[in-house]
Amino acid sequence: MIFHLRRGIIPIYKKVLRRESLGWWLETLTTIAIPISFFLAFGLGLSDYIQNVDGVPYIAFIAPGLITMTIMYEAYRTGGWGLWLDRWFQKMIDEYRIKPVTTYDIISGEILGGFTVALVKGAIVAAVLLLLAPVSLPWHNIGPYLLYMFPGSILFTCIGTMIGTVFKKPDQIAQVQTIIITPLLYLGGLFFPIDVFPEWIMPFIIWLPTTALFDGGRDAMLTGSLDGHYLTILWASAIFSFLGAVVLFDRKLSE
Repeated sequence: MIFHLRRGIIPIYKKVLRRESLGWWLETLTTIAIPISFFLAFGLGLSDYIQNVDGVPYIAFIAPGLITMTIMYEAYRTGGWGLWLDRWFQKMIDEYRIKPVTTYDIISGEILGGFTVALVKGAIVAAVLLLLAPVSLPWHNIGPYLLYMFPGSILFTCIGTMIGTVFKKPDQIAQVQTIIITPLLYLGGLFFPIDVFPEWIMPFIIWLPTTALFDGGRDAMLTGSLDGHYLTILWASAIFSFLGAVVLFDRKLSE
């Protein structure tokens, strides 16, 4: 693996931030719409029917999940649309071929950019949640929580880059999100604890990276605890997706 920080990763990272800063206010409204709608419908709407989940108020149970959902959606969107624009709209593929950067630089820059954007959007959603309801989250546990979010962001950004590299139509990026990404998020315990699933499906559920993100990330946020099983799943998925994104993008550069 060959990485170039100054001439490769940092310029790509800055390019991602410049791209995402365009129309930021509309992007912000779009970002908060879905998690806040879920919070109003489920968190506030069901709070009188579901008092406590795993020993915490239901509102406090779903709040970390909605923040995590925002971060993962934004990581996927940044990677997917970024590579799609680079290849099909801005024709950056030809420019990448002649510049002294590697595929590792390009994907790494996209990952760092996606993680930064996702964190900012997640922080905005968290702030709105605190304004809407008396959600008490122990923010001193943000460190353990981010240990889950970083590999998760790598995974979803790399999935997005692979989708943006392969598919020609922009609506296919959203279709993949609807068909694959969203169901995986829901199965990971976004709105309910994973132990409500039938026994026969649990061996599948506990190995999902989204379960590691939501179940593990929630415990990290609420208690500061870390789960080695979940972290192993996330980092293995992140590394595998990174290598897959590099190989796929490298093939496109060589075409």
